[in-house]
Amino acid sequence: MEKSEISKRVSIDQRLVTKSLNTLMGIVNGVICDDELTDTEVKFLSVWMLENQHIASTYPANVIFRRINEVLSDGIITSEERQQLLKELKILSGNDFSNTGAALPEHIQSIFDDDPLVVFEDNTFVFTGEFLFGTRDACIRAVQKRGGLTSESVTRKTNYLIVGSKSSPDWIVENFGRKIQKAAEMAESGDYEISIIREVDWVMSI
Repeated sequence: MEKSEISKRVSIDQRLVTKSLNTLMGIVNGVICDDELTDTEVKFLSVWMLENQHIASTYPANVIFRRINEVLSDGIITSEERQQLLKELKILSGNDFSNTGAALPEHIQSIFDDDPLVVFEDNTFVFTGEFLFGTRDACIRAVQKRGGLTSESVTRKTNYLIVGSKSSPDWIVENFGRKIQKAAEMAESGDYEISIIREVDWVMSI
């Protein structure tokens, strides 16, 4: 196959992915607009997912697909699961503070790496807050699967501190003196190769 033909096919594939992602987010915005999530809507999303596996590994579809599968894994959708999923879909639909940063004080916004290069192999990751991607263990497994290392605390060996998207602006401000503060001071010193990044940037690198 000629290079021009390969390039053309890649371009078509990318357009299909973009179109499917836009469709998915349109569906998500539709099901959350009334501030309720029904069993029928969750199951509709599940069927749509099965028919659009070509975006299963692309953010934010990968997060949505994972969460829908988790909710439906036992065949029962509880009220608590519906409310939690609704909350997460709202965040992914564009109400996520980590996408805009607008809800954070300027001095805290500035600690995040706005254009991070995430390399997993032999680098150490620390997680703080709550994650749309899944549980802390799920995040750890995703890093280890790609050759990365994980740690519970920020040390001189830490390369990335990942801040969860479900962590509210208030939580970040209140906890700024802990992992985030330590990582920010280390990064500012210039003596350590550490980057503080948002969950969305981490997930997009997977």
